[in-house]
Amino acid sequence: MVALIVFCGILNEENDKQARRAKIFRDRTHVLDTMTDVELIERYRFPRVVALGLVNDLKNLIQPKTNRSHLMPAHIQVLTCLRFLVKGDYLSEVADLHGISKASACMIIHRVVDALCNTLKNINFPTSNGELRKIKSKFYKIAGFPSVVGAIDGTQIPIQGMSLEDEPLYICRKGYHSINVQAVVNPDLRFTNAVCKFPGATHDAYILQSSSLPNLVSCLEDGGWLVGDSGYPLKEWQNYKIYFIV
Repeated sequence: MVALIVFCGILNEENDKQARRAKIFRDRTHVLDTMTDVELIERYRFPRVVALGLVNDLKNLIQPKTNRSHLMPAHIQVLTCLRFLVKGDYLSEVADLHGISKASACMIIHRVVDALCNTLKNINFPTSNGELRKIKSKFYKIAGFPSVVGAIDGTQIPIQGMSLEDEPLYICRKGYHSINVQAVVNPDLRFTNAVCKFPGATHDAYILQSSSLPNLVSCLEDGGWLVGDSGYPLKEWQNYKIYFIV
């Protein structure tokens, strides 16, 4: 009798596990309508007009192509990704904030990042004489330094630690695991070149020499200066007067 009761209990437990869990559709309030620009910038780093522009640019790539109800709106996907990238929160917290599951948040972040990489090809080093003249003029107005075509520097982006044999390569001089990202900006603080593939222990000068910048600046018809800190050598490429100021 006891064995029968135990068997029935186990059977009922297995049936409960196999029973389909009812879906819960959470509230997905359109935060772009309920938050001010100041609040949006604090949480997502962009005002409403920029966030809506991103949604419009990415919608066709991230919006599920189905007629089913309760679709994941494009704006929720974009905001979920932005929140994760901006704040570095746990996936569970990002998911709860936007009324989605943790699994959906993980999938959305990868989907939106891929769409951004394939769509926003807006990091381009200037090469036309007209554009370069404008950049040089703006830099001159800032500091009175002539013929500057960009400002270069490296920054350490923290990453999760690891225990593989390559681990020492990712420990930067500040003592944490990171990626050393090299970037060039124009006088409007817009990126014109970026290199994001070297581990944190890599020296700035090595990243520069391994990047496409030497070839890019060597081809400038009127030459120019890239200004950087003491991590970069004073250097001339080919026969053009393009140097790094230390």
